[in-house]
Parts: sequence; structure tokens; C-alpha cells
Amino acid sequence: MSSIKAFLVTVRDLLVGPAWGPLARGAWCRRQRRLLRVPGQAVVWVPHEAVPWAVWGAARGYFELERMSGLPYLSALAAPAA
Repeated sequence: MSSIKAFLVTVRDLLVGPAWGPLARGAWCRRQRRLLRVPGQAVVWVPHEAVPWAVWGAARGYFELERMSGLPYLSALAAPAA
């Protein structure tokens, strides 16, 4: 039974993986950006397993990724200078 499950997971990853990856990361980044817009929510702490997605989102302008004492967190993008 487990070999069938492993096979199906492999097939899913091959068929959907490349397309789903950026879509899932984008959805995660949009959700974090919405959290940063909530009044009183200045930062969102990033769990260790989500750091690669946070790096991806910061590189694409969703938010800024910063560190405090080595702990990663997200902050809203700075307003452009007028």
C-alpha cells in the first residue's frame, strides 16, 4: 500500500509540483502581506520552515525580510520617498 501512495505522490509532484510551487508561495506571501496591513501588526515572525518562502516573497516585493537577533521577521515595505 505504501508503495502505491509513494508512487501517487511522485506522480502528483511531477505533474503539479512545478506549477503549484510558485502559486502556493504567492498565496502564502499575499496572506502575510495582508497580516502586515492589520492595525497594530507591525511585524510577522517567520517560522524556520517558511524562511525560503519569505526570501522568495521579499525578492518579489511582497514585504521586507529582516532579522532581529537572528530571528527572521517580515515587515511592510517602506513607503517610497516622495
